[in-house]
Amino acid sequence: MSRMHDSVSEVMANRFGMDRNIVVAEATFDDLGLDSLSQIELATALTKQLGVEVSDEEMAELSTVGEIVALLESKDANAR
Repeated sequence: MSRMHDSVSEVMANRFGMDRNIVVAEATFDDLGLDSLSQIELATALTKQLGVEVSDEEMAELSTVGEIVALLESKDANAR
């Protein structure tokens, strides 16, 4: 797993009280029990904690943890 995946797992565990071990790349929002409001909360938490902005619109396009990680990695790489 990448450093970004570890960071996303930590944010999700802290924000939603879930076990980091279930936050795997293949896990969908449904698998993790996250509804659309939770996804918006996640976008806000990721932006605050990681300093990489994820808009509500971008979050609505994603469906798995792996897709979140890929988006954040591409934004982080573009910021450098």
